[in-house]
Amino acid sequence: MTAPDDTAAPAGRRRRVARPTVTVPLALLLVGVSLAGCDTGDGKTLQPPSVAFTTTVAPPVTLLSVPLVTDDLFAATTTPIVPAFTNAPDAPSAFQAFVPWANGAPIDPRYGCDGENIAPAVSWTPPPAGTSELAIVLADESAVDGDGPFIHWIMVGVDPNDLSLLEGDVPPGAVNGLNSFGSIGYSGPCPPAGDAPHVYRLTVYALNQQSELADGTPASNLLEFITDVAIGATSLTGTAAR
Repeated sequence: MTAPDDTAAPAGRRRRVARPTVTVPLALLLVGVSLAGCDTGDGKTLQPPSVAFTTTVAPPVTLLSVPLVTDDLFAATTTPIVPAFTNAPDAPSAFQAFVPWANGAPIDPRYGCDGENIAPAVSWTPPPAGTSELAIVLADESAVDGDGPFIHWIMVGVDPNDLSLLEGDVPPGAVNGLNSFGSIGYSGPCPPAGDAPHVYRLTVYALNQQSELADGTPASNLLEFITDVAIGATSLTGTAAR
């Protein structure tokens, strides 16, 4: 007699068949997690996964400061008209002056005898320590005789703390000397017609004493005073022809 099969289902019942175990790869589980925040298709949106994201923001760009450049003011050199002064300090100075033309360039005719014949604007950096006042001289270096260059403008008593002189201005306390034309104050470039361009030098002197002179003092006397008390100077040239 054959032993009964204990897997056989009782009468009226189906036999339960054991299902095989299915192993879900880990990668598929991760995909399922990543899809958890997606739309399920039934109008519902599942919550996004609780994963923190960090956004990297590029640092701001630092702009370099660029100094402004003026087109109408030009720096002076450091060669004085009268180089024989003996009171200059041993240490070099950063003293500079600025006028409306480039060093060695033509001077605008409006500053000459055929134009408005007006004194140019002049500005300067802080002068050497010990400066009591400034002097400004414009001379024609192409017209030199036994008395020196032809002086178009010589002014003393300018306050060094003002740092600028307006066009045509005579500041309070300033003294205008007698120029080589025999006029008090400024007389602009006026070379003989047909001459090769004349060279003019404008110099700003730093003086360690107050001038205490009067308007109309001859240029030669003022230059002598400047030579004795100057402790610094800065200058540039320009040209003019007619």
